Amino acid sequence: MRSAKRLSPTTFSSPVLNCKKHGRRPTPMANDLSLKDAFSLFNHHLRAGGFEEHRVSLYTRTLQGPVKRLIARHLPGEPSDWDIQALPLSRIPHEVIQECMRPSHNLTHLTARKLFKFLIHAGVLDPGLLPTRKTLLIKAIEQAPDELSTGMSLHQACCAFVKYLWDNKTLLHEAVKTRYIHLQSFARWKGGHRSIGDVRRDDIRSYLQYLQQDRGYRAISKASTLTELRTFFAFFITSGVLRTNPTATIRVKKLKKRPQPVLSEQQLTRIFTTAYLNYRHYEEVVPSSRDQAILRWLAARDWAILSILITTGIRSKEIARLHTDSIDFKQRLIKISGKGDPKHTVRERIIPVTEPIALSALETYLRLRPQSVFPHLFLSCRLEPLQHAGFRQTIQKISRQAQIHERVTITELRKSFSSLCAVKGIDPLVLKQIMGHNSIATTMKYYLTIREQQLKEVWEYSNPLRYFSRKEWKEWIF
Repeated sequence: MRSAKRLSPTTFSSPVLNCKKHGRRPTPMANDLSLKDAFSLFNHHLRAGGFEEHRVSLYTRTLQGPVKRLIARHLPGEPSDWDIQALPLSRIPHEVIQECMRPSHNLTHLTARKLFKFLIHAGVLDPGLLPTRKTLLIKAIEQAPDELSTGMSLHQACCAFVKYLWDNKTLLHEAVKTRYIHLQSFARWKGGHRSIGDVRRDDIRSYLQYLQQDRGYRAISKASTLTELRTFFAFFITSGVLRTNPTATIRVKKLKKRPQPVLSEQQLTRIFTTAYLNYRHYEEVVPSSRDQAILRWLAARDWAILSILITTGIRSKEIARLHTDSIDFKQRLIKISGKGDPKHTVRERIIPVTEPIALSALETYLRLRPQSVFPHLFLSCRLEPLQHAGFRQTIQKISRQAQIHERVTITELRKSFSSLCAVKGIDPLVLKQIMGHNSIATTMKYYLTIREQQLKEVWEYSNPLRYFSRKEWKEWIF
């Protein structure tokens, strides 16, 4: 029987990773590493990600053919298969790699992209080969017209409005992008080539009806869309392009304020305990196979994810950005890269983690975490950075096991954390710093909600009519 040390997931690494672990650069860099050596490194990465041996061989054979054919097309003459395998990576034309990195549905490019992205993240290829894609907003800003006029199309008007929001408003990138997507949806429905001056009140009504009947929008989504359209047309009235706002006389039903669903302290404890018990099942068992070793560190990862979310209340993007060096165990701190300003400046903040059980979960996970070319703290089973869908699936799985029937997401855990802090009486300024809010008004919403609930409870027990007996009540009424 193989020893537990050989089966430990921390031993699943490649030569590149072993060199990095001991403080050395990968021995064969781009000047010496051949394409055959690159395939060998990629095989190590696949095995570390949990691929079985026959799947690794099949995947590599499937990968080698398209990559070799792609490189052969850009080399002079007719190179043999051996010449291509012995070709140093430094002699591969950069046009080949950049062509594979561009968005494409070509199967050859999709297959080769996985190899080249791995080599870039492993430090073998130059990171400058990664494409610098223009975001949706930057493309819209570049297409904005220089002068505003009544005859410009709806598409041009959307781009001009986005440019105005980007330059003059203190909105975050996500907020501006969401508005642009909603406005473009209206422009496509109306016809992007149509003039902005042709939009009438009936068009807005028909569009809102289309959103409700055909796209299943709820009342709150319709109201939000109407508000965005109203702001959009108001901008062009202020600019002198339009004289009337087609949304001015449109009204929607007043929506009732729904209470924010939050989890109780007992429910959060059940979720955390369930994640811990899942890991404890593997804690005292020596893994007898590769699959058991992988399941062991994945259970430790899930426990660490829930411990961070419950004890810090960070956002989904923030937990995805955490690196292995973001945690300082000596100072008991977590360094978080949070939301920034509209110009993409990332704002960092420090959150203390004083709970020993949360620190124990993180230490256990880091001890079992396999080595990877990615510095991210939380990895998928393929040793790649865990994405938002992976975090969502982990939380849903643990909440189902804990028999929590309410909807549990990272946002709900964040709201529950802040509400519990407000109930415990934490200083609002301290909670604002922990949550990473831009304004204290956002933080005070949780305190106002708690005050309303406490007011109802106090009034329920202190209402004078409560002390009337039923008989006295009837006599008093009649």
